[in-house]
Amino acid sequence: MSSPSSDLLICGGGIAGKACALALAQIGLQVTLLGARPAAALPTQGYAQRLYALNAASRQLLEELRVWPQMPPERIQPIQAMHIRADGAQLAFDARDARSEALAWIVESDAIETAFDLALRFERRVVIDPAQAARLQRQPAAAGWQVQTDDGRALQAALLIGADGEDSLVRKVSGIAMDTHDYQQRGVVANFLCAASHEGVAFQTFADGGVIALLPLAPMQGRPMVSLVWSAPEALAQELLALPPQALAQRVEAHLPALRAQHLGPLQATGPAAAWRLQRQLARRTVADGLVLIGDAAHRVHPLAGQGLNLGLQDVQVLARTLQQRSAGQAVHDPRLLRRYSRARAEQVLALATTTDTLARLYGAGSRVPGPLRALGLQTANALPPVRQLLTRYASGLPYLA
Repeated sequence: MSSPSSDLLICGGGIAGKACALALAQIGLQVTLLGARPAAALPTQGYAQRLYALNAASRQLLEELRVWPQMPPERIQPIQAMHIRADGAQLAFDARDARSEALAWIVESDAIETAFDLALRFERRVVIDPAQAARLQRQPAAAGWQVQTDDGRALQAALLIGADGEDSLVRKVSGIAMDTHDYQQRGVVANFLCAASHEGVAFQTFADGGVIALLPLAPMQGRPMVSLVWSAPEALAQELLALPPQALAQRVEAHLPALRAQHLGPLQATGPAAAWRLQRQLARRTVADGLVLIGDAAHRVHPLAGQGLNLGLQDVQVLARTLQQRSAGQAVHDPRLLRRYSRARAEQVLALATTTDTLARLYGAGSRVPGPLRALGLQTANALPPVRQLLTRYASGLPYLA
């Protein structure tokens, strides 16, 4: 059984896929979003485990899509400053360095998705199809792609967009190779009540046990909270996950002096920890014949800079702008358009992947760089305001959207 064709078909109903569907519909394209599911309800007590630090470029996109105002403001925490410590040195960023109201905003994944679900409900140019893609086939000449769904239907589209995650079926069918490095680490996450206000500061330290970060959360029932992101070697990650929640809180407390965040303790666990594996994955190409990869289907980076989702949302923003600026009569799958999109995204993705990978190796187990030399690098960057301003500006994502 066949279904009507769309200008575009997006495989993958996560945040990147939903954002892409909404952005492309708002520039007048007919879109089918395949594999979308409603977001989970936000917890009534505490925060969900999956949180993101949205940078200025991502917030700009969500405001343009009229999604930002739909998220509960009481659950959004601005990051006003970030303090990074390692080898006795410190690098401090402040929102004033970026001339912004915040360095980033901490938001729950489900809050973002719920806001997209609401916006998509009123977008007539988007067909939301909960089925999964089972088989993909490139059609002859300019006929586009045919997608067989797991419930037996055949969908047609001129342009296929792969937003289907790290194990992307779209990428595999297209034959695009992926360069992968497994860090042999897991990102362990958990949320804690703390004894004093974090004042909007994010704390991070590079330790023998990996990269430890405490991110500020909006107060819950008047009590300050933080979220842990611990990029830990596999064996340590399993050990941390096996701990009872309050024992994990005490384990994190032992690192508060290294974070220079002793005032936050003692910490009180609000629930169990969770974890996901850490890899760097870069697709060797992000476009092919009538096909585009975005989000985790195209790239994954180490989370120490908190930029993974931001990269995906900036993919969406640049793709929408590229298609919107096409000339009259130019098809959405025109190879020249797709190459223009690919070139526009290459610099930021490569720069961020290289930077996070270098830092992960520099401070990882087995690093051959002496601690004093690493400390000198942090001290030098911290002592030069123009360097801090440049780093902050690029972390915002805005230079890549000019």
